This record gives sequence, C-alpha cells and structure tokens, in this order.
Amino acid sequence: MDVKIRRDFFNMLVHSIASYACEIWVDSKKIEAIEVVYRRFFKSLLEVRKTTNISIMLAKFGKFYFEHFAWGQLLLYYNHVSMLTKDHILGKAWEVELVMLTTGKKCWAKSVKQWLFKN
Repeated sequence: MDVKIRRDFFNMLVHSIASYACEIWVDSKKIEAIEVVYRRFFKSLLEVRKTTNISIMLAKFGKFYFEHFAWGQLLLYYNHVSMLTKDHILGKAWEVELVMLTTGKKCWAKSVKQWLFKN
C-alpha cells in the first residue's frame, strides 16, 4: 500500500481516536504512551532503523509531535472556556474550576496552570 495512503489511514483511524478530548485528559504520561505508537508507526511506514530520529520523519510528513498538538488543543480550549460567561453551562463549570483552584483543590485548571509555569 502507498505510504501516503497508509499515513492518511493512520491520521483518520489512530490520530482522531488518540486525540479525542485530549484538551481534557492531557498529561505527560499519557502523551508519552501515544508518542511511542507514533514513533513505531512512522518508522515502520518508512522502513527505517529504530534509531532513526523521529523529528526527521515527522518533518517529512509535515507533522508535529503529538505532545505539541495536544498541548495546543488544551490552550485553545482553556482560552475558550475562560472567556465564557456564567449564563453558559461551561462558564458555570469554569467558575467552579476557579473556586477549586483558589482553594488548592485538585482540578483541571490547576494542572493546566502547573504545566504552563513548568514549561
């Protein structure tokens, strides 16, 4: 099968499932597990050695590391939710997140904030 067709199937079947709602569940351990799948796929697709640099292969296909995609989605979602008003259901959920954040409770906004200031 043609390399481009196999890549397109991967994008349609694997990437779409792996990235579903990643703005909510994103964390380094889960991302690393997905990156392993990506590395194996692209290396087998191009029939290169296991030691070949993944950045070169991703560039060949105009792709980025899954981590960059996932954190980008998270930032877009964070920005969207933070702009909502209280009359929107997600705006109400955002208000609850902010209360949890200020009281030090574990919440999604806290993990995003920790990641932002860590990187």
